[in-house]
Amino acid sequence: MRAGTVEFLQAPVTAAKLELEPLEVVGDDIVSGRLIEPDTGAWYRIDDGIADLVPSEYRNSARYEAFCRKHRLEYGPAPRGVGRKDDNTLKQIRFFSSAEAYEAEVVASPFYDVFDRVTVGHWIERTISENLRVAEVGCGSGRQTIPMLKAGANVAALDLSEDLLKLARRKVLSESFRGHADFVVGTAENLPLRDRAFDAGLIFGSLHHFSDPPTALIGIARTIKPGGRFYIMEPHNSPVRFIFDWMMRHWNLWKEEANDDPLFTKTKFQTLLSAAGLDARISYSTYLPPHLFYLINRRKGEWLLATTDVLFNAIPGLRRLGGVIIAEAVKNT
Repeated sequence: MRAGTVEFLQAPVTAAKLELEPLEVVGDDIVSGRLIEPDTGAWYRIDDGIADLVPSEYRNSARYEAFCRKHRLEYGPAPRGVGRKDDNTLKQIRFFSSAEAYEAEVVASPFYDVFDRVTVGHWIERTISENLRVAEVGCGSGRQTIPMLKAGANVAALDLSEDLLKLARRKVLSESFRGHADFVVGTAENLPLRDRAFDAGLIFGSLHHFSDPPTALIGIARTIKPGGRFYIMEPHNSPVRFIFDWMMRHWNLWKEEANDDPLFTKTKFQTLLSAAGLDARISYSTYLPPHLFYLINRRKGEWLLATTDVLFNAIPGLRRLGGVIIAEAVKNT
């Protein structure tokens, strides 16, 4: 994490400003340190270059204890929390603690390799440029973070899973990019990012994991400057969804641990986005089973997905059969 990033961060529950206390610095990278609430003395750790800004209920006690021993620190006053632990949040933390499984099943998936390029990849090409500041919520192991860094963006990449963020940071440190990434452990419902600090925002396939999607959307929208761009992709409650579900039962491509209401319709999507102050244009993707893309090469897959997306989206009666719903939005003034 860079020292200057602290001006874009805040305490997750109180929204208090934070002060940086570096403990270990390499170049312009804060490898270890503390983010302190000045009024209370409560603090959050920066460890392995990752800022841990989850509400206190979700802290990993073992990691904090090891951090205190390493730096000879007292734990000090605990920050104000949310009051209770949420079962879905705990479920997501457990599920995504297996970073290697997620990497093998999703990031290395032939379908998602094609899908990412055809959907959000084109949005990045059109929207993301040098020095643009982007808030990415639910970044995982950096699937979309890295393409944005290649485009020159500076990304605040947040995820609930510190394990996935460690993997993302290792990837980023292994290459040189035009942009820069700061990784933050946090919850989407208590987003530790400051208001109107970002030029664009991204939630790519993560909203259906969050415990409170309306609050999460309002949270990321408040971090985006007026006129800023936003992109989101989620599973669609398609009339032919049962075909995908049947195929996944017979050939399971990846494991999923969603919230209790993971599918979105156009009406639901637009209502949530509008309530967050986002003017959205809705489209759909993926009219063919993802399984098909495991049987053909990337080049053919990209052509097939892009072509079928264009054709089906152009036909009113068929466009809502897509398995994925996408919104490109602009933040209201």
